[in-house]
Amino acid sequence: MKVFHYYLTDYFMQCILNLYFLERGNIMKKSKLILVFGLIVSLLVGCSNGSSSGSNTTTPTTDGSNTKSAVIATDVDLSTMDHHIATDGTSFIAISLVLDGLVELDEKGFAIPDLAKSWDISDDGLVYTFHLDDANWSNGEPITANDFVFGWQRLASPETASEYNYLVQTLNIVNADGVVEGTKPLEDLGVKALDDKTLEVTLDIPTDFFLGMMAFPSFFPLNQEFYEEKGDLYSTSSENLLYCGPYVMESWTSGNSFSFIKNDDYFNKNDETVNRVEFKFIQDTQSAMLEYQSGNLDVVKLSGEMVDAYNTEEGFRERLQGYLWYLSINRLEDKLTNNNLLQALSFGVDRETIAVNVLKDGSIAAEGIVPVNLATSPSGVDYREDAGSLLSYDPEKAGEYYEAAKAELGGDVTLELLFEDSEASKAVAEYIQNNWETNLPGITINLNMKPKKTRLEVMRLNEFEIGLTRWGPDYADPQTYLDLFLEGPSHGRYSNAEYFKLIYDATKGKFASDSQARWDALKEAEKILVNEEIGAIPVYQNGGAMMINPKLTGIEFHIAAVDNYRNMVKAD
Repeated sequence: MKVFHYYLTDYFMQCILNLYFLERGNIMKKSKLILVFGLIVSLLVGCSNGSSSGSNTTTPTTDGSNTKSAVIATDVDLSTMDHHIATDGTSFIAISLVLDGLVELDEKGFAIPDLAKSWDISDDGLVYTFHLDDANWSNGEPITANDFVFGWQRLASPETASEYNYLVQTLNIVNADGVVEGTKPLEDLGVKALDDKTLEVTLDIPTDFFLGMMAFPSFFPLNQEFYEEKGDLYSTSSENLLYCGPYVMESWTSGNSFSFIKNDDYFNKNDETVNRVEFKFIQDTQSAMLEYQSGNLDVVKLSGEMVDAYNTEEGFRERLQGYLWYLSINRLEDKLTNNNLLQALSFGVDRETIAVNVLKDGSIAAEGIVPVNLATSPSGVDYREDAGSLLSYDPEKAGEYYEAAKAELGGDVTLELLFEDSEASKAVAEYIQNNWETNLPGITINLNMKPKKTRLEVMRLNEFEIGLTRWGPDYADPQTYLDLFLEGPSHGRYSNAEYFKLIYDATKGKFASDSQARWDALKEAEKILVNEEIGAIPVYQNGGAMMINPKLTGIEFHIAAVDNYRNMVKAD
């Protein structure tokens, strides 16, 4: 009977949602909707258990007690728990539950002590000395400075082939270039253990955002003995992971869910936080909302019409994220080296309508490749305000550029647009297809939808033409976006000598130690990338409309860092 009640309730809730959206589109008269709604409510009352919106459920434990859980819907499946291989936000969020870094970020994004209880910075800004707290791995072994040395060496090692190995170069760690390129041994990387509890990091150039980056999962420690014992099995399951964070992995079912329970041996244990965190992989937002209303979820994302439906409900929340969605261009395709074609594509995208009318989740139209509220200038002005808007929607210009491109390419163009299988990406890709086929008469746009993991691999191998993709900032500086387009396989092999020189001068060369000159060089480089010889076509900055159970607090959202689910508290 209980099983029947659950599915019956879900069925009727689906009916309610479907009828609601039909009524909003004037397909059903309001009086008829009210009549059917009343019938459904009367049926539900007869078999309801009285649960309210938002989960307040507890999970039975093996000893018969109850464990308070936070259950979160995610539309992106967990890819990996290896913090040197991970590249996506979902994986980084999961990893940050089970591993600690030298520091963590507070609600405002400032570095506060974590595994490092304190640190010293030399007067010239080149040497950071971290003093580790007394903390253990989940197998009882002490966490030592050598765990950071080994972890960072693995991150930088050419054998690991981490897509984030460039971060050791970005931070200007001594000998990082040679280590990443394989011309210097791992031991030459400017990080060393002075003793078990003292870690020293030496830089070539002062780096303002260095300390905040220590909260990024790529720089978390790794126990060498455990890693070598597990070999290829490392991080593939909960049994093949070693933990030093507030939670340990409980289960991981690919394509379904992954969950964590409290680490009883965590050195900084907080008895008030939830005992269990579960992420459920649900791509359909209506299905997720049904689960929320049935009391089975605490956090769900909203999109499209659902935002209009629930934006006055208790628990509705809207935020602006740091993720910048853009169209990556594969310049190994000859036609995509034609700048007139690329200008036509850029002017032909109606970014404002995509953000406001297609997504409806608080997203905003992109004004450049660097998002709003990421970083402030030396004079205290937001980068985007300082650099100004570099993009516009102009169908007339788009058409003119396309005619010029056709003359150079010998006729109309057919392109394939690759995107991932989320509701939002599908809606955006279809709208862009319509934009281009309307504004560039004669062009043909074929859509190619793939699961995210497949889409990333296809782009890594350059087996695409144009790909709708995103980047989330790793640190609060424009460089985290502009570095993407230094020549490399994952971002279309953009190659522009002037762009490369400006980025080099700003990060390694003559402007690196002059904050204002560095800032100006980065702004000039962005203009080249999105205005002149186009290397990418920015589309929108991600919003985040969601429902959060009012009884659940403590989630910390960051523009320029991994969102923090470590401190969630749930009221009775």
